[in-house]
Amino acid sequence: MTFEFSAGAGVDFLADFSKQFGLPVLGDELRIPAKMGQGNIRRIDLGEDFRLHIHQYTLREEFVLKRIAPEASSDLVTVIFYSAAFPNNFLSNREGSFNCTKTHAASVEVSSGDLSSEIRFPPGHEIHFTSVGVGAALLRELLGPTEPNQLIETVTKANSTFLYHLLMVPDFERTLRSLFESENADPLQRFYYKVKAQELLYQVFSKLAQREDKKHCQLNNFDAGMLMTVRDTLVADLSVPPQLRDLAKLANMSETKLKQLFRQVFGDSIYNYYQTARMEEAASMLRQPGLTVSQVGYQLGFTNLSHFGRLFAKHHGKTPKKFQSVG
Repeated sequence: MTFEFSAGAGVDFLADFSKQFGLPVLGDELRIPAKMGQGNIRRIDLGEDFRLHIHQYTLREEFVLKRIAPEASSDLVTVIFYSAAFPNNFLSNREGSFNCTKTHAASVEVSSGDLSSEIRFPPGHEIHFTSVGVGAALLRELLGPTEPNQLIETVTKANSTFLYHLLMVPDFERTLRSLFESENADPLQRFYYKVKAQELLYQVFSKLAQREDKKHCQLNNFDAGMLMTVRDTLVADLSVPPQLRDLAKLANMSETKLKQLFRQVFGDSIYNYYQTARMEEAASMLRQPGLTVSQVGYQLGFTNLSHFGRLFAKHHGKTPKKFQSVG
């Protein structure tokens, strides 16, 4: 099943979803019927140019979610909190398109309104994500006067094209959990949602504002596509360290340009990003029963297990053995 929707101003995602699949909307909630799966989609209007959608469902068929860039220019800023990895994601704007896969089990994507996207969910996959849509002018007002910052300026300027990725962190997860667990009987629930949505925006842009404040290069579709290909190559086999020369050749960029654009979108150097992905994968493997610390280290390409232990402790605050025993 495929659902296409526009990211333009005034579009009602829930109403359009309801119309296409013939499902009733009760208030601000659409419940997935048993014949399709289970779960719900909730919409919370927080004011003009400010909306929250909470997706929690499992579908029996493959689900393709397509966001189509509106024909008219849009200053919508979309922040999506993904709590699960997706096998295939396709991004484009009016100029063209590029492939993009989600790397980590949980991540945050900040994108401009002129980007289209396509995400495929396999059948039986638990889908959990939250999106916050906010107009650039309102976002600028919410952020208030700030120190000069190129990234914030890019995001809050109308008609900019941008894409930024962050790793999910515990602060995001705690705030998202409070949204999921909110009591429907609360007479001030909408106000609560608004405060929490603003809290999420604060947390995200607080992280983004900490990135190196350099003039941002304009992204075109070819370069963006190549960055996604580079990222996919980095994480395709985490036992093999990246070679900058090979990645630059793959991206058809100079090494300098690749390093600059990768850091701009992902907020870290290529090697540090690879090591972080490696350590996240190590943590995931250590949570699985039956694997020893040695097996995890060797599978991730470490020949020196002491080095693996030190690197893991640097990222997670405890040794692999202690992490495995206490989580």
